[in-house]
Amino acid sequence: MRNYIQISVSILLFFRAVRSKEVTEEYDPTNPHRNPTKCEVCKIVADELENLMTETGKTHEVITQGGFDRPQKKIKYTNSEIRLIEVMESVCERILEYNIHAERKDSRRFAKGMSETMSTLHGLVDKGVKVELGIPLSMWDEPSAAVTKANQYCHYLLENYEDVIESWFFKTDHSRELSNYLCADRVLSKEDAVCLNEVWTGKERVHGTEDEENLKGDPGSRDEL
Repeated sequence: MRNYIQISVSILLFFRAVRSKEVTEEYDPTNPHRNPTKCEVCKIVADELENLMTETGKTHEVITQGGFDRPQKKIKYTNSEIRLIEVMESVCERILEYNIHAERKDSRRFAKGMSETMSTLHGLVDKGVKVELGIPLSMWDEPSAAVTKANQYCHYLLENYEDVIESWFFKTDHSRELSNYLCADRVLSKEDAVCLNEVWTGKERVHGTEDEENLKGDPGSRDEL
């Protein structure tokens, strides 16, 4: 119970912080490495939950469910509580596969794959150029602080809205996207839900970012990105 209270307090504090845009002491919406917003976290969680549902929904396996004080019965894995549990246990770790793409606007900065900035830096290293970021080369591709925060907030979100996700899984036909059913309808206010409609087409770019400016300077004296 004590752990549950601590988690609930953490959720409340986080959601209050992102609503007032005070996740950091000096919130800078132009900084691509700023902490994730409430909308960004919910959007990523919803996307990854649906991705995992797609991946785990291709089997025709039938499992036996029940036991102890519940009668055993055979059920399709795709309709089972076990599937939902496995998906929810996996989703937050998937967020650690994201990177910050400083060249992309708004919530589009969170995406999988190597960013253009880091791709350029790796290319320089491959050519023998000394690039100093203040951290070992082996740590360049570790999850950033913003991605790590998104992973942490993911756990808080699942804890607080587990019943909503269960209702979507068991009581709907999944035709309504989870980003709408969970984020737009229940987690976010209308003004906070703007990021849900942001998609990356290749045109939504940010020019003149600090990362781009760093790449124009001396490769051997760049600051940490």
